[in-house]
Amino acid sequence: MKQPIPTAPNEWIDEINLAIADAQETEPLGLLTGHPITNANLFHLAPMVCMKFRGYDTRDEELRTKVVEGALANYVANADPDGNDCHLEARPLMAFALCYVAAHYVLDLVDETEAQSVLEAYEKHFPIGD
Repeated sequence: MKQPIPTAPNEWIDEINLAIADAQETEPLGLLTGHPITNANLFHLAPMVCMKFRGYDTRDEELRTKVVEGALANYVANADPDGNDCHLEARPLMAFALCYVAAHYVLDLVDETEAQSVLEAYEKHFPIGD
């Protein structure tokens, strides 16, 4: 199900919210596996939802690894209390948005400027907490 890439901030906000809802649908599976899926750890699914929404084969192990590692590295870089701490632990949906947009960056679907712009728009829309 390949979806077109949003072109305006409000379209990105809508899509990120759809991506969050899509990821939240896996909650029952987490209970079955003994690893509950909550908003606090939902960001781990953002790269896979990105690949799904953009029509990439999530079974492509090499690509999947590249996207997941790139997105999660971005999370770590922005959650470092000794460096750039964006308080992502307290803002789980912002953490998801960060990883979702970072996955698009890793796939060369957005450039750094656009990624930053999208995240700033999302943060303005949801400024305090999630």
